[in-house]
Amino acid sequence: RSSAGPEHQRISPSPPSLSPSAAMAPAAPCQPAAPPAGKVKSTGRVGVIIQHDPTDKDLSYKLQFPDGQAPEVDWFSLDAVEVVGADRLPQKVDATAGTAAAPLPQWAASRPAGTPVDDEAFICMGGKAPTCPASAAPAAWASDSAARPAGTPVEDEHFICMGTKAPLCPPPMRPTTGPITLEVLQGEWVGSGGVQIAILGTDVAMNGLPLKQHKVQLREDGTVSSIGTLWQLDKWSECGGIEFRASSTRDNMECARLEVWTRKPSTTSAWDEKMKLMGYAGSAAKPLERGIEGCMPGTTGAEMPPGYATSKDREEVSLLTALVAQWREPNMTKVRPRQVIPDFTNRAQTGLGVELVHFVANSMLKKGFLKREGKSGHDIPVLVREPPGSQFHGEALSVWKKRVEEEEGFPPVRATETDEIFTSLGNGHFNQALNLFDCGCQNINDPGVRYTIGKDRALAEAISEGVPSIVLRHECPRPVRAKIAALLNSKREFFWTLGEDGSVDVSSMQENTEYCSQFEWLSKGMDAVQVDCLVRTHLGIRESKRIMG
Repeated sequence: RSSAGPEHQRISPSPPSLSPSAAMAPAAPCQPAAPPAGKVKSTGRVGVIIQHDPTDKDLSYKLQFPDGQAPEVDWFSLDAVEVVGADRLPQKVDATAGTAAAPLPQWAASRPAGTPVDDEAFICMGGKAPTCPASAAPAAWASDSAARPAGTPVEDEHFICMGTKAPLCPPPMRPTTGPITLEVLQGEWVGSGGVQIAILGTDVAMNGLPLKQHKVQLREDGTVSSIGTLWQLDKWSECGGIEFRASSTRDNMECARLEVWTRKPSTTSAWDEKMKLMGYAGSAAKPLERGIEGCMPGTTGAEMPPGYATSKDREEVSLLTALVAQWREPNMTKVRPRQVIPDFTNRAQTGLGVELVHFVANSMLKKGFLKREGKSGHDIPVLVREPPGSQFHGEALSVWKKRVEEEEGFPPVRATETDEIFTSLGNGHFNQALNLFDCGCQNINDPGVRYTIGKDRALAEAISEGVPSIVLRHECPRPVRAKIAALLNSKREFFWTLGEDGSVDVSSMQENTEYCSQFEWLSKGMDAVQVDCLVRTHLGIRESKRIMG
């Protein structure tokens, strides 16, 4: 389309001001000065200043960004840009490498004769349109319907002569199939939980914070393999996103948690509402601009006030000691491990992990049995006495026998329907590890090794005479058992002291502030399947019939 009136008056860039000394300095003949750069204060993006109008405070700077993100070119107000050195420019991402030239629009063939196809490139770049003189009149061809593309209004380009910001055309469609290369990954994404992810080159940022140790990892063919050791790339999702697996390695990553990245859409009211519902509201909407709540960047602004953890521990420990004191038998009881089976309510009704049972037994085999004396040694077991005919006796025994039949590696069940048994709420893996020694079982991960008591007198005493335990009455309700079991695992850093006379004051628990390995801490809060995976990962076991998937 030709211009509406005389030739458009485009605003030329103003040369940067120079000091007198700089003006007199000779210019380097073969080293042209680098173009000035500007940093957008709100987003941190840095681009080349290709046009500057100091007389217009609203549309003062026109920046071109080499980072491959949209928009590539945009106008900004005078206060929105900080002029910086050219060395701050990011490495340019070539988004067109290896691709064919973009096809011309369908209406290009019907343009007025002599009008260049690309004469209005600034329209789709959101740039500042030129200002026409006040006397400008519509072009002569405007009234000739035969000269204009069909269906094009005469006033369709009114913004051109008003010096306003041109509209932004939709960016080209991003690929949703084919190889996932570094080029495809560039830009902004949203994770499954609402986390804001930005990829620039191989650098990764989450909620504005750079992940220095987790960059984009590539294969030899240039396709993306992983995001550091956080996520392993899997495939395109059906919705056009990218599926990752939250795994540190590609081995058995199919069993890991699914994480889906989707392209971040243009900000809309619907999008803002969705992010608020996901917890990104208030100070969490801009993690790097907090200050009032004193929150850590990248969180959802839900940090608790000082002393909250101490108060919460105090409440939960008080609840645990109160429940145990309410339902326990008066005295400590020595219980032989052959009488002990897991309580149905423990570990979310999943029972014990066979891998962890053998891990505990192997530790006893190598380090010896650590008898409980005062504050040191093994944890004090918390058991429920179940005489024959009690409400949960038959059910607990039936469930455990079925589990042992289905899962190879557990010690055999020697208790019968006529025997008194004890169901474990705490230290269940410990008691079954003792049963492995009592039955002389094989190590499931090293068949050449058998668990033998040998000369370990403390171990022999624990198996033959029993282990001092806190015993609850069989009338203890199932919800109370489940709560006690959960608190015993979650409050693992608190312990009771075993007196010299074998007694324990359950009303008083002390906190252990000594070192605790991550493995031990994680193993307390997992169900049977999860804890088995944890042990295999900890030991580096990759070949096992218990590995699913």
